[in-house]
Amino acid sequence: MLELNMSFDAVADGYEAERDPLPGPKSLQVRGVVGTRLVMGRDPTSCRPLLTPHDWLFVSRKHLIFEYSETRGWTVEWPRGQRDTPLAIVRIRRGETSQDMPYGAILPLPPRTTGGITVSDLARRRTVVLGWRAMHPGAPLPPVGTGRDTVDLAPDELRRKLRGVRLEVLAAMSCDWIHGRPTKRPKTTDELCDMLYMAKATVERCKTELRRDFYSSELCPELNHLLGPDYLDTTPHVHGGWDLIAQTAVTCGIVGCEPCPCARRGGPVD
Repeated sequence: MLELNMSFDAVADGYEAERDPLPGPKSLQVRGVVGTRLVMGRDPTSCRPLLTPHDWLFVSRKHLIFEYSETRGWTVEWPRGQRDTPLAIVRIRRGETSQDMPYGAILPLPPRTTGGITVSDLARRRTVVLGWRAMHPGAPLPPVGTGRDTVDLAPDELRRKLRGVRLEVLAAMSCDWIHGRPTKRPKTTDELCDMLYMAKATVERCKTELRRDFYSSELCPELNHLLGPDYLDTTPHVHGGWDLIAQTAVTCGIVGCEPCPCARRGGPVD
C-alpha cells in the first residue's frame, strides 16, 4: 500500500494569491498491485488525481512516476524529457536520509518507511510537496469460499466486473474526481437519475451493488474501516463512503477513460 499526500506552496504577493489561488491538498491510498502506476504532472489525461497547475511549467507533463512491481516494490522515477537540463529541483527524503534526486533516476520507496518529495522551480518560489508512506504489503487474503467472501480483485478485474449500468452510475458519481475539481459535490439519487436518464430504483440498486463490490475488492481500505467488519452481513446496508469509492475508481483507472456522463448535460460546470 502506498499513501500519498500532495499540497502546493508558492511565494506570491497578495494580488497573485487572490488571482491564482493554489489548489487544495489531495490525498490517496493505492494498493500494491503489480503494474500499478501513478503519474504526477501537468498532463490532465494521465495525471489525475496528482495533477499540478497547468501554468507551473517547471513541472513536466509527466514529472514523477510511482510504480509497483513484484521484485522492486514501490519506486519513483523522474523520467528524462526532451530537455538536457530540467527546469525543476527535485529533493527526496526517505526515512532519515534526504538527497537531491538525479534527473532520470529511479529510486525505491522501501516498505514500512515514510518520506517526502519536493518539486521546486529553480528560484524555489513554487513547490509541489508530496508526502508518502509505503506500508508493508498485507497478508494474503483467504481463497474464495473460506470465511467472508472478500476476494482481492485487481483494478482491471473489478473494471471487467463493473459493466453497463453500474459502470455508468460509478462514472457519474466520480464526475468531480474525473474532472479534477477540488470541491467534491455530493450527488443525490435524484441528480444521478437526471444525469443518466435512469429510474430511481435502478440507481439505488446500482449504488448498493457498487458499495459491496468496492468493499469486497479491498482496493479501498478506508471504506472497509468506515463500513466495519460486519458490513456484508448488515441489513439494511449503511450509506456513505462515496467520496472514497469515487477517488479509488479514478485513481485505479476503473472510470475516467470514457467520456464522462455529465457531457449529456452539456459538459462539466465549474
